[in-house]
Amino acid sequence: MLESLSVGLLTAEKMRATDAAAIEGLGIPGGHLMERAGVAVARELMLAFDPESVVIYAGKGNNGGDGFVVARELFNAGIDVTVYAVAGRDAYRADARLNLEIAEKLGVEIRDGVEPVGDADVALDAVFGTGFAGVAEGAAAAAIAAMNASAAAVVALDIASGVDASSGEVHGPAVLADLTVTMHAPKVGHFVSPGERCAGHVVVVPIGIPPACDEQADVFALTSDAVGLLVRPKTAADHKRSVGTVLVAGGSAGMTGAAAMAALGALRSGAGLVHCILPSDLAGEKPYLEVINIAAPGEGRLGHEALPAIRAEMGRLKATALGPGMGRDDDTVALVRELVKAEPDVPLVIDADGLFALGTDLKLLAGRTAATVLTPHEGELARLLGTTAAEVAGHRLACAREAARRSAATVLLKGAHTIVAEPEGTVFIVPTGNPGLATPGTGDVLTGVIAGQLAKGLSGTEAACLAGFVHGLAADMAVDTTFSTEGLIASDLFDFLPLAVERVMLGDDDQDEDQDEGHDHHHDHD
Repeated sequence: MLESLSVGLLTAEKMRATDAAAIEGLGIPGGHLMERAGVAVARELMLAFDPESVVIYAGKGNNGGDGFVVARELFNAGIDVTVYAVAGRDAYRADARLNLEIAEKLGVEIRDGVEPVGDADVALDAVFGTGFAGVAEGAAAAAIAAMNASAAAVVALDIASGVDASSGEVHGPAVLADLTVTMHAPKVGHFVSPGERCAGHVVVVPIGIPPACDEQADVFALTSDAVGLLVRPKTAADHKRSVGTVLVAGGSAGMTGAAAMAALGALRSGAGLVHCILPSDLAGEKPYLEVINIAAPGEGRLGHEALPAIRAEMGRLKATALGPGMGRDDDTVALVRELVKAEPDVPLVIDADGLFALGTDLKLLAGRTAATVLTPHEGELARLLGTTAAEVAGHRLACAREAARRSAATVLLKGAHTIVAEPEGTVFIVPTGNPGLATPGTGDVLTGVIAGQLAKGLSGTEAACLAGFVHGLAADMAVDTTFSTEGLIASDLFDFLPLAVERVMLGDDDQDEDQDEGHDHHHDHD
């Protein structure tokens, strides 16, 4: 269900196979597809910017060939066009060469090499296409630098040069586009950081490839239609125990707020009853009247002596959130590890200090039979995988998949854009959210929302996708109506979470329109 209603994102390999199915399988000429692509890009460029002058940097491959078609279309529309043949005229072959020659015969100015953009209104990046991998060097790197240094609006043809279309990874210089016009289908690199930060607004244009040629995607961008079908609304026959009961096990001296935020996050997203188990000396702290605090043995933190009390609560309630504000004492770490093994049949979301307790021992989760969701940010995922935060930031997709594979659990990697990875390799990208989420407590709220959905009977992936989407949407609604991204705090989300759930449940298509027309969301969670 999630796959069928989400937007499939293609890798470079899958796009090549789709092209081959159209060109070699059906006999559609490659030159015809290049013509359609160039015409479509020229149209979108003119609609977006209405320029008087455009500079185009054309690489030697098909992306450059598309660029020559764009040049011809703009020239015929009366726009001043200069094309820089980045590789030099002699390097162009086949359809790219043909379109270079046609443009030149029409009178389009074509120069070998790379020069600055100058005072042109728009710079078109046609240096590399979706097949690029590695590091841009030489004249290509000079073209990227020229576009990034200019005051012109920058349009990327298919994908920003320097970005790996299959992973979103960036290993060297990359174009920072204001607009990306991509052919046939969106690519993984448009949605996965750091590549998505280079994309700007993304527009997908058809170029005549029939649907029969499409390759099956294994990375998907979520839509409100997809997650809306996962919502399990309350009915007149329901009561507080029938709509999902949640236990939050966490909190320590000075950090009870984290557990409380997770607890209210579960309630605000539809759970019916939430217990928050805390050390006995802290259980009297009750910032939210609706959350039932349970005292467990312990002073200042939960340790091994709290194990029986926590297990009893886990057995009574439908899902557990483990870790928010729990602390990192050796005894607390041992408690977390014991709980993970002792209650394999209880749906579980592990966050924050719960993730710390796992260390790199993801196989600890292998014996679990119930849904299990891990919710790391980049630093936490780095610790789980025994690597660095910088490594995770540069390889978000690969790292999320690896953690899901090792743990046999669903992994929700927070950030812009949030990634939900299944152990089998399927990935969902959350398109909602904004920079206002980069503040303490928002991750705790998300943990509670996931736990609430697990308590309603959703699978780990379903719960993570629905929770990630409505959590980000709540932040978007808060910023759109009341707060700024600079001043948003975690508790502001509570008033908007029920509205976000209702929006996706009723099929509000605002987010789907954003998905069809492009995206420009950037967010993080703490």
